[in-house]
Amino acid sequence: MKEKTNIVCVGSNIESMVCLQKFKGNNITISGLVTLPFQKQKRGSDYRDLTPFCNKNSIPFFRTTNINSSETKKWLSDINPDYIFILGWSQIFDKELIDLPKQYIIGSHPSDLPYGAGRAPIVWTILEDIRKSAVSFFKITTEADAGNLLLQKHFEINDRSNSTRLYKLISQNLAGGFVEIYNQILANELKETKQDLSKRTIRKKRLFEDGKLEFDNPAIELDKLIRATTEPYPGAFSYYNSERYTFWKSKLSDEKNQNCNEGEILKIENNRLLVQCKNSSIWLYDITDSLENSISINIFKVGKQFGLIL
Repeated sequence: MKEKTNIVCVGSNIESMVCLQKFKGNNITISGLVTLPFQKQKRGSDYRDLTPFCNKNSIPFFRTTNINSSETKKWLSDINPDYIFILGWSQIFDKELIDLPKQYIIGSHPSDLPYGAGRAPIVWTILEDIRKSAVSFFKITTEADAGNLLLQKHFEINDRSNSTRLYKLISQNLAGGFVEIYNQILANELKETKQDLSKRTIRKKRLFEDGKLEFDNPAIELDKLIRATTEPYPGAFSYYNSERYTFWKSKLSDEKNQNCNEGEILKIENNRLLVQCKNSSIWLYDITDSLENSISINIFKVGKQFGLIL
């Protein structure tokens, strides 16, 4: 059994921080971290500045916007890692970088691979109403999410879950999975399983406009979109008096007014808006404007309609 192995991590988000804290709690030494340049934290983004943690725990770090740059590769080469753990990073690694560690690079994807490769996996999991999923760990190749599987951590998803809760659940499984993999490396017990790529499905990239609420859809679909796009993602939105507003929370309602238009505000109470949809209505609350400021519910009026750009 090995006493230790030289690990470098790559990450810049909330789940990366969860992993680093888990590593510390399990006395796993990290030789370095590649992370993004500093940016201001904001609602609708999972970015986190990990450098305070690094400074506190004497972990060298390198900031970059391009994981494949010659500067990044030089910094990594100087550390000479056995393995690289990708905790949370969206760029594809090129072959030169993949070949850089003595062993290989381990990535992860929050779906039960080979199902659900591709973009926006947490959002798609909510939109597809999936009840059981996994964090899949695999060897990085030049093709996204296609490498040999090393471990899969399966979990159940509760009814009416949202991206906030699912992200937390995935982060916990991600951190726990990397600890398992680290211990298997030390024990020389890490095994590979080839993915059956004939069963592979690939989810498409989601664009900002995909978060627009269309009130001529059933309320259940709007509620699902809001739950899928809530924090740490940009949220679902609509327009009122030509201004864009983002809705972070919702609740289904059985109330309906046959004489109202879809998108029309039916009630305002308890800092919530009841809005007419196709066949039913939905409560909308926790609302911000286009500058990400929380706004007073009093700017809205019963009888006025969402979705109109004047």
